Amino acid sequence: MQIAIYARVSTGRQAENDLSIPDQLRQMREWAERNSHVVVKEYIEPGASATDDKRPVFQNMIQDAEQKPTSFQLIAVHSLSRFFRDLVQGAMYQKKLHKLGIKLVSIAQQTNDDPSGDMQRHIFMLFDEYQSKEIAKHVLRGMQENARQGYFNGSKAPFGYKTIEVGQTGLHGRIKKKLAIEESEASIVRNIFKLYTYGKEGRRMGIKEIAKHLNATGSTMRGKPWGIHKVHKILSSSTYAGTHVFNQRDGKTQKAKDRLEWIGIEVPAVVDQKTFEQATKLRQVHSPKKTNPRKASSPTLLTGLIRCGHCGSHMTIATGKSGQYRYYKCTNRMSKGNAACKSGNVPLEKLDNLVLDAFRQKVYTPEHIQTIIAVLRKESSKHKDGDKKQQIKKLETALHETEQALNRIYEAVERGFMKMDEHLKTRLDQHQQKRETLLAEVANLKRQQQSPLQTITPQKIKAASNILVKRFTEASSYAKAYLRATVSEIRIHDEMVSLSGDSQAMARLVANNAALEGLSTVPSTMHEWRRG
Repeated sequence: MQIAIYARVSTGRQAENDLSIPDQLRQMREWAERNSHVVVKEYIEPGASATDDKRPVFQNMIQDAEQKPTSFQLIAVHSLSRFFRDLVQGAMYQKKLHKLGIKLVSIAQQTNDDPSGDMQRHIFMLFDEYQSKEIAKHVLRGMQENARQGYFNGSKAPFGYKTIEVGQTGLHGRIKKKLAIEESEASIVRNIFKLYTYGKEGRRMGIKEIAKHLNATGSTMRGKPWGIHKVHKILSSSTYAGTHVFNQRDGKTQKAKDRLEWIGIEVPAVVDQKTFEQATKLRQVHSPKKTNPRKASSPTLLTGLIRCGHCGSHMTIATGKSGQYRYYKCTNRMSKGNAACKSGNVPLEKLDNLVLDAFRQKVYTPEHIQTIIAVLRKESSKHKDGDKKQQIKKLETALHETEQALNRIYEAVERGFMKMDEHLKTRLDQHQQKRETLLAEVANLKRQQQSPLQTITPQKIKAASNILVKRFTEASSYAKAYLRATVSEIRIHDEMVSLSGDSQAMARLVANNAALEGLSTVPSTMHEWRRG
């Protein structure tokens, strides 16, 4: 009889170092010779799990079996676990081969061709499936403990990092590894965060633009071109801020696991925490679920900032006379009809010029900037640095206690001492909310300590004012970038235009010599600096 033989091992490491495949092939060839069979094809699958059918060599074998006329009438495997470790899928493929007139034989687990033989094969495969799941469970448990100790699981480091051997030996004599920064790649990662948070030449870039820019300048991701998904993955990975997360997704289904199962590993940070948090805020603000992408990328000056003073809805672009005229119009009025809001259309060019004039003549004047700085200094003097340090210390102590409480819950659940019931989930939510609140309070106090007010001199105010006035001569991308950096809202109410902005952002802008780089583009505290 003409036969095919199929040999398989589960991992690439086994394929390189193990004698399993040569031994499987030797035994199957000897079995074929003893039984007067002719081996016409050998299928060798190195490094593939038998828990599913996503195996290239296995699929080639099935495709060859479907050819008519087929070149073999029997497929030999060393044991049924080499063919499949899933009872349902294994039985399905056996049935498929049976219909094609091809027999499946295990040389180490031989059975009869009758119902009792079928039952035996099913028992073998059921046991193989159970054993596979048990092995996977123990391997995962070992990897989790490895991660808790701060070691890296896996062979391929994230982009921007490399793995280094730390000299400690793990299970089966394997050398443990940690992540270290790969400077040639890390510089690209830093550039991605810089382009996304601060931009280039005063203009912040979106994820798609960054991918195009990197490809145009010859940067690659380990030899492959950049795409939206790759850039987004880097911007959203906490690894680059110093915390690599292990066990975040199911290895087989790729579905996200419960946060209780995540394990954070401290690694060298490529970007500082402030930059990462800023990028995260920007991604949330510009998420298509929250913000129409055109609001962030539209060439019009006031898109995304302007609101109707009558009903509070956003105002958007409307056209008249076949596009000859452009207006800002209330979205509520556009969607529900003129009766929904009594606001009128505002000519786009007229309002743009009015806002630009207001910034040149009233907002960015040395006198007005000096007034803002004086108010901020007065507020700052009310809180002594010593008081802030004491407050920060108290908050950090409370934060440490909260994190310890969270870790105790995580550990108790992981070790099986506690079950995740509704009561425990409520307690966990309370601790997590408290942690987030404390983190925000600490960050706010530290930000106040790092106030740029002391570096601002009258000369610096005058120089920054001159630069800013020049930026607002026309409705350009520069002007829009500065507006989004410091203005939180523009409201139109009949003949009244009201501008609201962040005084702290204005101070940082002046301290930074009117350069957008280093200035957060997401306003936090809102101070009104002008009405009318």
